[in-house]
Amino acid sequence: MLIIAGPLIIGVTFFMYGWYADRVVARREQTTSGTIVAHEPANHDRYEYTFSVNNQTYSGWQVPYDGDQFAIGQVVTVHYDPLDPNNSALVDFDELSYRASAPVPLMVAVILFLALFMFERRRVVRRSTRSFQVKGGPTKPCS
Repeated sequence: MLIIAGPLIIGVTFFMYGWYADRVVARREQTTSGTIVAHEPANHDRYEYTFSVNNQTYSGWQVPYDGDQFAIGQVVTVHYDPLDPNNSALVDFDELSYRASAPVPLMVAVILFLALFMFERRRVVRRSTRSFQVKGGPTKPCS
């Protein structure tokens, strides 16, 4: 059971870190205009965008989500971290934080189910062992 629960616990930690990091950036994020410059349908249908901050050009990639529609040359709003403009997205970081935490409830539910299953299994084994000993199971040889 730990073989399954261990990676799930690591996954929950990973997703919660992503949630926290995006929440921190969401407090200070800024926006600017950018332009869609490329489209890679074979690579998760992602779009490349460029934008400028303090006369320096940055770029990023965005995979369309929940009905987003992009076209090359389209002007878009770019959300970026003013401390690190390389950290950017075409949706606000609040939204990114919720996306990062989306699988967590299911993972926690599986971990709790596994813990309950292991607890119940041990309880049944203990009961059957006690019952076996009480009903005249193997005894120690007399010396």
